[in-house]
Amino acid sequence: MDRVEQWLRAGLRRPLTLAAVLAVLAAGAWAISQPALQLAASCAGGGYGGGGYGGYGAPTGTCGPYVPLPPTRILDTRNGTGGVTGPVGPGQTISIQVAGTAGVPVSGASAVVLNVTVTDPTEGSYVTVFPENNPLPLASNLNFVAGETVANLVEVQLGSNGGVSFFNQLGDIQLVADLEGYVSTTTEGAAGLFTPVTPARLLDTRIGLGGTTGPLTPGQTIRVQVTGVGGIPATGVGAVAFNLTATDPAGASYITAYPDSQPRPLASNLNFGANETIANRVILPVVNGYIDLYNDFQGADVQLVLDVNGYFTSSSAASSSGSDFNSQPPQRIVDTRPGSGQGYAGQTLGPGGVLTVQVAGVGGVPSMTSASPPTAVVLNVTVTGPTQPSYLTVWPSNVPQPGTSDINYVTRQVQPNLVIVGLSPTGEVSFYNQLGNVDIVVDVEGWYS
Repeated sequence: MDRVEQWLRAGLRRPLTLAAVLAVLAAGAWAISQPALQLAASCAGGGYGGGGYGGYGAPTGTCGPYVPLPPTRILDTRNGTGGVTGPVGPGQTISIQVAGTAGVPVSGASAVVLNVTVTDPTEGSYVTVFPENNPLPLASNLNFVAGETVANLVEVQLGSNGGVSFFNQLGDIQLVADLEGYVSTTTEGAAGLFTPVTPARLLDTRIGLGGTTGPLTPGQTIRVQVTGVGGIPATGVGAVAFNLTATDPAGASYITAYPDSQPRPLASNLNFGANETIANRVILPVVNGYIDLYNDFQGADVQLVLDVNGYFTSSSAASSSGSDFNSQPPQRIVDTRPGSGQGYAGQTLGPGGVLTVQVAGVGGVPSMTSASPPTAVVLNVTVTGPTQPSYLTVWPSNVPQPGTSDINYVTRQVQPNLVIVGLSPTGEVSFYNQLGNVDIVVDVEGWYS
């Protein structure tokens, strides 16, 4: 058994915290005006991790709409940004203050969205991001091997003092975190509320779906229509959530997703090498009903696939439409590996296998009979130990399986991705594996209600 397999068997702690699901690309070069956001009565007051419990089953001050901010670097251990200088060692936890920093209010924020990057790791390991002053949860945000640079979006609840902590399991690593936005507990209005849709494929350049046929060449930008299609309304949409997959790349490159007609930001959503298939969740403001996708001019040809799974309201939408995000520390609800001691232990997915999981009423998510039942959940889903190259699809269990994917992987690969998925009327979600055998690990990061 190699070193990576040893630490995976010892306790994979992957998926990422949040409804990272709420990562909006915005860069200093462009900005999109954001109307006031709606705050449900259940979310009133407080901020940070909150104390007691409100009538909707969420800790007081932990739910609300999302407020995007221009990306700002708040942590870089390579140069001391954020107050920590030098690598994070094995078993070490570092903490940074986020409330009152880079546009996050001193009070009135319950959670933040961070793009977290690990670089220069000396061993295979994982990183967990969690509220400061809270116990280390059984969850993770990034998994990596020695020498790898890897990033993932994280939505993490703020600790009681407005801080966030980062834990590294093994070896030495450098950490970088870019702030993307926060969940407000005080703002009001009509925008920023989330509605899930059954996952639908809007772009596949391999077959010409979405209006582009053939791979993106280096330096090429394409427009993709994301409103009025795939269950997304034609009007009243301020942002969309989608899974973006790069496949069949001829070499290394990156893809940047950004609002149509806006200047392209200095940011990326997907980094990949030759012949690699990799996906990442994106939440992006919509302009003119389109989003733009750019392939690095120094990169290589690549095919792109885009699956949409929900949208956020704009100011023109009805104020009652959509749901607020409820943040919580991550909780593990599924680990199919035999002997894991977690839910669904031993229920490895075989070829063509489907696992249906009860989410409502589990892991901090309210039941479907609560005063404000959940409409969707944010899950950090990790596949481990696959015996063949395959893909995983996640969808509400009461609808037919969609022709989309959430995670693509090769033999023995450990691969996570953030998933935002609607719930069935009974509060269930289904997972499908195409080929071979694979185990899955699921951490719930929050829910919408």
